[in-house]
Amino acid sequence: MIALSAYRQPDMLNEALEILSSGDFAPIAGGTDLIPQLRCGQQRKLLDISRLGLSFIKKDDNFIEIGAACTHSRLSSDDLIKEKLPLLFRATGLVGSWQIRNRGTVGGNIINASPCADSVPALLNYDAELVLLSQKGRRAVKLNEFTLGPYKTQIKPDELLYSIRCKKQSTPSGCSYLKLGRRQAVNISRMTLAATIAKDKNDVITNATIAGGSIFPAPSRMPEIEKMLNHQKASHELFEEAANLAADLMINESGVRWSTPYKKPVLIGLVQRALCEASGINAS
Repeated sequence: MIALSAYRQPDMLNEALEILSSGDFAPIAGGTDLIPQLRCGQQRKLLDISRLGLSFIKKDDNFIEIGAACTHSRLSSDDLIKEKLPLLFRATGLVGSWQIRNRGTVGGNIINASPCADSVPALLNYDAELVLLSQKGRRAVKLNEFTLGPYKTQIKPDELLYSIRCKKQSTPSGCSYLKLGRRQAVNISRMTLAATIAKDKNDVITNATIAGGSIFPAPSRMPEIEKMLNHQKASHELFEEAANLAADLMINESGVRWSTPYKKPVLIGLVQRALCEASGINAS
């Protein structure tokens, strides 16, 4: 049974922010994470944001802006996302089942702050910025600073996630998004990796980004690996070194756990494969 003490469905953004100002309401869009929590007895007051027009995709000269209520299905079928943010296009197409993709939203995936959130590693590669609104005004927060730990973020009780802004890529790059799960579909990711690599005509890496999910307490970029890769010639040897560094970073931050003997070699293999795919090198 769902424990629900109040439900509001405003038509205007200002009205929604006024309701949130009480600090008692939780925004709901797709509900794919929140509804199961309610069924477990967490009594909440819900603010339905489905009528606020937050399912937009916009672009200007520098950014692509995605409304927080955009569903995974919308993002995984949009031509602009496919062309300009291919990692996000791939990631959202692998979320759960088609039913979950049709209901679940990118904003909910971010706010829930699960370590295995599929869309977040992809967005981290694009230096995503979150736009948060309240009656006090607007503030922008970098996605890599927003998640504080498993299921913890810095959003305030009176704030609403309005949109996600991603920088347009200044130089063409290859990319790779890999998801490891117990089966091919309808699964929760055990580990995800998203990477981009831009190279010059001599195969020297001019810009590399890499982020992972279910590796650290929160989805994170790996600046140490990016620094290692930049200005080096792409090669299997370089990527093997980067993969071993990724494993060391995981252990240093998360410690040695019962799953480490499994996760360490898997992470090494995924990093090597992702970097090879992103750079156009045969992984075998």
